[in-house]
Amino acid sequence: MINKFKIYFLALIINLSFHQLNSQEPLMNRSNATNHTWLQKLSFYDINIDGSPYLNENFKDGTVILDSLSQYSGKIRIDAYAQKFQTLNKSGQIFEIVVDSDDMVEINNNIYRIHELKDKNLGDFGILRECVVLDNVSLYYNPRKKLKKPIEAGRTVANSGYGKTTNPEWVDDSAYILHYKDKYVKLVMTHKKIIDLNLVKEDSYKSFRKKNKINLKSEEDLIKLTHFFNKEI
Repeated sequence: MINKFKIYFLALIINLSFHQLNSQEPLMNRSNATNHTWLQKLSFYDINIDGSPYLNENFKDGTVILDSLSQYSGKIRIDAYAQKFQTLNKSGQIFEIVVDSDDMVEINNNIYRIHELKDKNLGDFGILRECVVLDNVSLYYNPRKKLKKPIEAGRTVANSGYGKTTNPEWVDDSAYILHYKDKYVKLVMTHKKIIDLNLVKEDSYKSFRKKNKINLKSEEDLIKLTHFFNKEI
């Protein structure tokens, strides 16, 4: 799909647009900069697509915490399609921030990390927001966008699986993800599907659900459910 729509990517290492919180020394001059390709020039989409590939179009104040040692602040947003972080420098240029699984990105008091998912449905890696991280089971939110095909001649929307416009369209494909037993599982938001995960006995789940009036559309309730799973496993 990506080749069909001719999405081109450019990569070019540049000078840092972030500012170190506790030092005026430029990041690219720091000794630990050799361990990271900090910034690459923004990948751009060379076609007309409806909607947006970003979690939020506007850049927000954020902090990148590198290996739990160095911290840098700047304007950050998330490319939910490419699963990458971007920053805006003082000249208005947009660049990619390259981080690894040891690094954290904080935006609006939310903590995001790159996780190696290695799942056929979720892909090899993804940006996950921490909802609750526990000993046995953890809950994350994966902000994700996907490309939906436009209407093709001779097809109807109802039976084609194609979008409602003549242009390709960015659509939300975000999901909550449970991490347990060294695997990541995308939550399908039905009680039956969650029971089928076999994290706890069906009777125990139903009792907890009824007692706590669990609403699977509520993140607060999903966090309660994760605590329950963590205790029972």
